[in-house]
Amino acid sequence: MIRFEHKEFLYLLLLIPLAIGLYAYVHFQTKKQLQKIGNIDLIKRLMPNRNEKKSLVKFIVFNLILCFLILALAQPQMGTKLEKVERKGIDLMICLDVSNSMLSQDIVPSRLQKSKLLIQNLLQKLDGDRVGLVIFAGKAYLQMPLTVDYSSLMMYLDAISTNSVPTQGTIITEALGKAENAFKETDKKYKAIVVITDGEDHEENAIDKAEELASDGTKIFTVGVGTPNGGTIPIYNQAGKIIDVKKDGEGQPIITKMNPNMLQALAKAGNGNYYVLDNSKTVADLLSKDIAKMETKTINDKVFTDFVEQFQYFLAFAFIFLLIDIFTTFRKQWLDIKNEQAN
Repeated sequence: MIRFEHKEFLYLLLLIPLAIGLYAYVHFQTKKQLQKIGNIDLIKRLMPNRNEKKSLVKFIVFNLILCFLILALAQPQMGTKLEKVERKGIDLMICLDVSNSMLSQDIVPSRLQKSKLLIQNLLQKLDGDRVGLVIFAGKAYLQMPLTVDYSSLMMYLDAISTNSVPTQGTIITEALGKAENAFKETDKKYKAIVVITDGEDHEENAIDKAEELASDGTKIFTVGVGTPNGGTIPIYNQAGKIIDVKKDGEGQPIITKMNPNMLQALAKAGNGNYYVLDNSKTVADLLSKDIAKMETKTINDKVFTDFVEQFQYFLAFAFIFLLIDIFTTFRKQWLDIKNEQAN
């Protein structure tokens, strides 16, 4: 298994598409200016030593160097030792809402990003518990089965977006069902579910499902994400910039609001507690205290306990491409010019 010790540096990879866009813009403007001067083919003949293909090659090589340097900076590591570990804890399934309403920015930076931050803080406070992840919108999917390998779960969490589930809606009942299937049927306790959602557009069977799970020994905690006044749902372009907001059939902006009443009822039916996601660290602390009060069991699992640094390989590739860049010139070689003249 490969992991990155400093995943935050991976955001620097966004510099590559930015560089590509800048290169395309400069190339377009240069061509536009040359057309004003005269015929392009004639200008190229006046500059026989200029090789545009090599210019493109150097740009590609530059991006490869940048890419490998960033990956090395993120400190990739390879798991080499898989060991069986024995801990005391419970089985915890986290159900995360990834519907479009979770893009609303009525809480900063957005409902979804604040929810991810809550899960990260919660994982830092847990010790020995097996944790799994279910994502849901109009459908529910098991994203990560129960594991004590929190670093792997964090990798899956980073990649989650509202595009992870193509069908829109908020099907909490199905999410609870997926979480239930992840538990061992023989356990009548040691089980908990944390549902993180704005609770909008839910189906009415969720309360009944929570009562069914509670009767089987599962505690359900709910975390409401959003504000009473609500907010709009932004629409992003491919560059990740907000270009508009979702509107109804009459052209009015859609306002999405958290549904606290439903989430309170869901937690009550599941013999758990309801929290509002205002401060992610505070809520994570409250949830961890709730989990710590539950009766624990012995959990056996296999995790990677030894990781070997791999950044040197990425630095080696960066060095190789740097040498290629040094020995690749913009000018045509004498043989290239001779062949063109012959043709």
